[in-house]
Amino acid sequence: MDATSGGKHMRRHDIRHTAAATTLAALCVLGTASACGGDDEGSASPTSATRGETTVTTTAASPISTAALGAAPITLVAPAEGATVARSFVVRGSGVAFEGTVLWKLTDSGGGEAISGYASAGSTEKQPFQFTVEAPSGGEFTLTVYRESAADGAQTDAVSRKIRVE
Repeated sequence: MDATSGGKHMRRHDIRHTAAATTLAALCVLGTASACGGDDEGSASPTSATRGETTVTTTAASPISTAALGAAPITLVAPAEGATVARSFVVRGSGVAFEGTVLWKLTDSGGGEAISGYASAGSTEKQPFQFTVEAPSGGEFTLTVYRESAADGAQTDAVSRKIRVE
């Protein structure tokens, strides 16, 4: 299929290539693309640009701008801090993460991981998520929902809640 632009015929591939070049140019302006003088080592050094009254911050590890995130990359709605929940409980919140995946873990009072998993959220903008946790036993636990760094797999932007499982 051809698209006509100013008397010139363009194929879909050409249009996608043009869009990719535009995106790369925008990243170059922000200094986040390593080919444009960004960080050759792939570390997560922040780059900022001010647009109007909003400062946009990105890192080489995460091209998601903090301005697009609102206040925080991950927010939890439920359970609340200090809540008492059943062994099977629902976690609700919203988030944005690399490839749209937020990770979670439930750790016992000794810091040992009891169970872990993942949920789908937004990949370029904050989207709601919900998942059910099946706690292995009752007791005091910490629920942590976090993003994984695209650069090195490190846990980042963690949100935790201390809860009691009956």
